[in-house]
Amino acid sequence: MKKVYIYRRFERFWHWTQTLIILTLALTGFEVHGSYNLMGFEKAVMIHDNAAYTYMALLLLIFFWLFITGEWRMYMPTKKKIFKQVKYYVHGIFNDEEHPTHKTMFNKFNPLQKATYFGLEFIIIPLMVVSGFLYIYFADSLLGHNGYALEPIAFIHVGGAFILVGFIIAHVYLTTTGYKPLSAVKAMITGWEEMSDEEAEVAVRANIHMLMRFSQRKIMNAEGVEDDTLFDESLSQEIDHTKAMMIDFQKKLKESNVGYFKIDINGNYIEVNDVWLKLYSTTDIGNPIGKHMGLNRTEEDKKSVEKIFNKILQGKTVTGNLVGRYNVDGSVSYHTISASPTYKNNKVSGLEGYIIDKS
Repeated sequence: MKKVYIYRRFERFWHWTQTLIILTLALTGFEVHGSYNLMGFEKAVMIHDNAAYTYMALLLLIFFWLFITGEWRMYMPTKKKIFKQVKYYVHGIFNDEEHPTHKTMFNKFNPLQKATYFGLEFIIIPLMVVSGFLYIYFADSLLGHNGYALEPIAFIHVGGAFILVGFIIAHVYLTTTGYKPLSAVKAMITGWEEMSDEEAEVAVRANIHMLMRFSQRKIMNAEGVEDDTLFDESLSQEIDHTKAMMIDFQKKLKESNVGYFKIDINGNYIEVNDVWLKLYSTTDIGNPIGKHMGLNRTEEDKKSVEKIFNKILQGKTVTGNLVGRYNVDGSVSYHTISASPTYKNNKVSGLEGYIIDKS
């Protein structure tokens, strides 16, 4: 079992705050509806209205964050693998079959979740807000029309409430179907999700691949001058929308079970993290800072690493290349390497990257 960083701080704040507010709205709303009597009609109305105002303020923050960061893309419905996902929920989940999609920091939802969350966040909840707003401010004038104008609004609001309650029940159940029954709940508290070794490797690989793409911010033409026309336009837009995410993810990745390294333009190590040191602790390399990356390698491996290094210095990104570590006992361990250029004054100054143990 391994943990992978999936949920950022604001996502977790948003999730639990929204949960608390929706539960408050449901509890007081059904009392206003006459389903039971816990606190009295007037008190229930007061709490319900105040919770509604709070929720509208939270929604403004959520939508602002979604569109500024570009995270709204994750909510866009897709038909890709949707039938496989339906089959998994109907049959596969009860027979311990492999999940058809993999969760990463940049793609948290499977196709059915995308459709569900899109419907909730962009259709059901806005309808609830609008119908509730009409209830608060226009109920008296609507009732002046013999109540007929208020009736459809009431049906929409109460219908939306039942949909939300049904979603919460299904959502709570599905949180127990992760790697462990409480893995999803813990992930939404800490940001780190427990996964099997295989799932974790897929997630980390996908996260690193995205990080390498986003790290490639400057591209030079043959004369060494920055040339924005060489950028893939969609990549450039993604970079603009997700800089904050990448900074946060890079920090978390360094804290995880992934080795991080940074090398200058001469091929010498200038920074490594504790995971990198642990992976290389069985070799004779010792403290790598100031040492050349060609240490602890066969002549064949040196040529392979030099080839990767030169490719990156040309402004390119590499992901998933297999590299060996030669241990003092004569055995060989392997890891994959993913790296991209670093820049200083608009010129390539070296590279940084990540290694994942394959031993």
